[in-house]
Amino acid sequence: MELNQKIADRVISVDVLRGFAMFIILSTQIGGAPIFRTFNNMVYGQAWPEIVKVIMSNPAISIANVAQPMFVFVVGVVLPFSLKKRLLKNGKRKVYTHVVVRSVILFICGLIAGGKLLNMQFDKVYWYNNVLEYISISYLVCSFIVINTPKKAHYIIAGSLLLIYWCVWLFIPAPGWDGDIFSQEMNIGIYIDQVVLGSHGHPFKGWTAVINSVGHIIQVLLGVLAGHVIFGKKDKTEKTKNLLLIGIVMVVAGLIWSLVYPVIGRNWSSSFALVTAGISTLLLALLYHVIDVKGYIKWSFFFFIFGVNSIAIYMMAHTFDFRHIGNVVVGGSDRHPFGISGYFPEDVRLFIQALAAMAVMWLIMYYMYRKKTFIKI
Repeated sequence: MELNQKIADRVISVDVLRGFAMFIILSTQIGGAPIFRTFNNMVYGQAWPEIVKVIMSNPAISIANVAQPMFVFVVGVVLPFSLKKRLLKNGKRKVYTHVVVRSVILFICGLIAGGKLLNMQFDKVYWYNNVLEYISISYLVCSFIVINTPKKAHYIIAGSLLLIYWCVWLFIPAPGWDGDIFSQEMNIGIYIDQVVLGSHGHPFKGWTAVINSVGHIIQVLLGVLAGHVIFGKKDKTEKTKNLLLIGIVMVVAGLIWSLVYPVIGRNWSSSFALVTAGISTLLLALLYHVIDVKGYIKWSFFFFIFGVNSIAIYMMAHTFDFRHIGNVVVGGSDRHPFGISGYFPEDVRLFIQALAAMAVMWLIMYYMYRKKTFIKI
């Protein structure tokens, strides 16, 4: 893999992890390339084996709901390095301004990605529509923490927030509600959304919005802890060992905690944050060892391309269905309704179309990479 000079000094494994998370998001949620679902339908039809159902759609931990936490986690990983670099070039005041402006832009991008803002349908705008809004808030809070507190304090703050967030769910029930504190009908998170957001709350039943900001802040802070390791002064072998240790501790702690505090993605519970951050840390350790220590880079180029322009492809995939372009080649357009994929059964055809949509997205990102065009906010 030939690296552009602008990114030659980066820790490549971090970009690959970000790109891997983005690939999963694209393959399961946006952009018109549902590769995982169409592949399973092609292989199993509508009768998916239980293990496949668990991997794909388990409400606790699945491929689909581990991608967003991983994406958020990487925001924290790069935070100590990026802020330190900016502070060396500029004073705190300029860095604060940059952080605030970037947070506002990210939040607006999140609203745009929701698909209602540009249509001027303000009554249908959901204030917490996707991950960019959460990143904007958690990035803002965590940046101020990283800038103004020492490294040891980050461990204390992360641990304290994990416990405080648990206590909020455990000891503060929704007024007038006597049912399960994690019920999808009503809980403290849903109550806060109704009070703060009103009709602009989360559109999906059971999912909470405002209170989940705390969970995302925790997720970024856990990424910061991994960032201190990977951008620290120890040798690469030690970094790998430390990342593995941190990852194992977080996963085990999260699973043990889940016995009394369930792993719930829709509420971003503390146990969910620990388990997903632990998985992300373990995967980062593996990628760091293989790519940055051993030098096996070429295989990761596919994910790397998504990783270095993740915001660009995320916004594109939210605003456009890339099947419309891919189908021009493989089928589905008005000119040739079946095209190449028309020679196959429907389930196979849909999988081919999903692959084509993903290929279009990747080629656009590759073109931007070759032109050294990197969208930064």
